[in-house]
This record gives sequence, structure tokens and C-alpha cells, in this order.
Amino acid sequence: MSTTEISFLKGKQGARNADFIAFVADRKTEQVLKSFVLEQAMPHAHVAVGNIEDAIAHLQKVERSPLFLLVDLEGSVMPLSDLGRLAEVCEPSVQVVAIGERNDVGLFRSLLKIGVRDYLVKPLTVDLLKRTVSVAEGKVSPVTLARAGKTIAFVGARGGVGVTTLALNLARHLAEDTHRRVAYVDLNMTGGAANSMLGIESNNGLTDVLQNVHRLDPQYVERTLVANGSRMFVLSADAGYGAKKQFEPGALHRVVELLCDSFHYVILDIGDPNDVLASEAFDHASRVYLVADRSVHATRETIRLLRYVEDRDNNPPTSVLLNNPNAASAGKVDTTDFMTAVGRNVLHEVLFESKALAAAENLGEAPRERGQNGFTQAIARIANDLTGQHAVVERSFLRKLGLRKF
Repeated sequence: MSTTEISFLKGKQGARNADFIAFVADRKTEQVLKSFVLEQAMPHAHVAVGNIEDAIAHLQKVERSPLFLLVDLEGSVMPLSDLGRLAEVCEPSVQVVAIGERNDVGLFRSLLKIGVRDYLVKPLTVDLLKRTVSVAEGKVSPVTLARAGKTIAFVGARGGVGVTTLALNLARHLAEDTHRRVAYVDLNMTGGAANSMLGIESNNGLTDVLQNVHRLDPQYVERTLVANGSRMFVLSADAGYGAKKQFEPGALHRVVELLCDSFHYVILDIGDPNDVLASEAFDHASRVYLVADRSVHATRETIRLLRYVEDRDNNPPTSVLLNNPNAASAGKVDTTDFMTAVGRNVLHEVLFESKALAAAENLGEAPRERGQNGFTQAIARIANDLTGQHAVVERSFLRKLGLRKF
């Protein structure tokens, strides 16, 4: 067992006490924790390579349990049972953070139920640990269990692939067909296409809230939204070309946080994936849809963007949507070849819609003959995947047949 110790205190029986104890399964995670301990200047810390059994053995020797305890679940066949045994040797005041390799929501919820404060998926970073463990306040940052909306980010592999068309029609479908409250945020600060496609004018609300982030409250944000119907609201800007963006880092996060308190879905339409706002959007998205077309350039950029989006602490689930914004022509990349090059399946391929869609966008209306063409059917499928409605439909269908899904 490799151990890193910094200025430890000794108990009455010679066993060493520490405010921060961590047992991890690999050297890389150990090094990250060492860096975190040193950066936070914690005087009493104990970092070791080991498993839950090692943690239990160590805690049985110390006079007092630590304030923070990090344990690695890698290799644990029955993590809940192992943590139950660990709890028997811990004082109730110990704040336990579990880490592991499984990005499993079910496991996360089960861990919270038995008293674990948080669950972090490896690889760890110092920034992630700083957001989780507040040394100055002496507590693990609380995991919010309050019901909150989901942040959905849309980004294109290149220009002209129909990001706003898909995102806007998904928002419209969620609001009108599934009766969710939706906030649509157009992050193109110089005037995105969303307003013209909806037939509304921008009030520069996005600029307002980003520049006044310290004064924001739910009522302030609500006043900046432009309504499109009773359940869909738009937040956008129409700044002049060359205008300087005068807002602080993290401003978008605060705006989205407030919106999630009032809306089922907050849809972020990302114009430029290299923009500062785009980076913040990816950092706080609960789901990302990457839109591409069947071109060689879009195929290459999809590979790069997937790596860029998913190489983040929040590691947002990312799905690829293959759109056909133009009529079929020779020379396009085959769908199978696209998926082979990208290294994953396409969630949905949206077929080309020649007349109804273009007319609707120019008139600022919803596409006519909804549900009767390939485009609107694709939007419905994306919405069903997002809301889980496809599972409800499947169960209903099986009940009609007198069957059950095992």
C-alpha cells in the first residue's frame, strides 16, 4: 500500500488521525488527490492506494473518524454492502464521497439513500474535487435533490446543418405536444435564426441577464423572456457585429440555473462551439445533441467535437443527429460510412423536407401537416427519447397484446 501523509496527528494509542482520508484503486487518482491536498493546504490528510477493506482496517485503528472520507468502489462486487460495513466503523458525522468508474444513475441514487454525500465518476480532476469538497466550510457541497429542469445543448458539426431548425422544432414539440414548459436560449449573440423562425423580435434579454448576473432572481429572468405561446419562452440577443461581450465567466451557468427552477427543459442553441458561452453550455448540459450532415467535413468535425464535448468533468451524454437539410445528391457520405468513421451510431437520421419546412420557417409558423411527414416524425422520436415517452408507448403496446416485457 502506497501512502501519502501530511502533518498527521496521533491518537492516544498511536494511531494517526486525519481530517481527510482517501483510499483509491489506482496511482493516477492518487496523484490527483495528492495535488488537491497540497493545493488546499490541508494539515491533516491521509491518501492511500487501497480498497474499502483497507479503509475499514484503517478506520478501526484511529481514535476519531475523519471529517471527509473518499473511498473507491472500483473492484467492489457489492458496493452497497461494502459501504454498509464501512459505516459501522465510521462516526455518523463522517462525510463520505464514493468514486468509481460506472456512470450509473441508479447506483448514484442508492448511494445517496444510504448516506453517501456524493458519487464521482473517474477520471477525477482537482477542479472537480474542489467543487465537491469545500475545505474552507468543512463540508461536502450538497447534491441538490430538488426537482429541476434539464439543460439540453444543440451544436452543429459545421454551419448550415440545421441546428436551429431541429432545436426549435423540438422545443415547439415539447411545449405544444407534451405540455412541458420550455426555455429556448439562442447563444448567437449577434442575432440567431430562432427569432425570425418564430416570427418574434429579440428584446436583447440574453445580453441583459449576462451583464447583470449578480442582480438576478427568478422574477428578473422571467421579465427578459419573450413568450411564444403559453409554454415556450425565448431568451436571445441581437447585438451589433463587432460588439464586445461584457459579461463575467460563469454568468451563463447562473442564468441556466435559474431557468431550470422554472422550466422542464432549457434548450441551448449553440452557434459557435468555440465561443466562451458554448464552453459554459457544454460544462453544464445534462444532454448534448450534435447535429451533422452527410459531408466529409461534417464527419471530421463530428469526431473532433465529440472529443471536445465529452472530455469534461460533467461528461454530458452526447447523441449524434444526422440531418439532411438539402435534397439528395450524388457524392454524399453514406450513413453507414459516417457511423464507422465517427465510431458510434447515429441516434436519428432526419430526412429532407422540401416544401413544408421552408415555408414554415419563412412565415414564422410551425410546419403544416404535422405528424404526416418524415421531419415532424423525427422530431417526435427525438422528443420521445428525451422524455422517455417511447418506453411508455412500448409498455402500452405490450399490454394491448396481453404481454409483459421482462
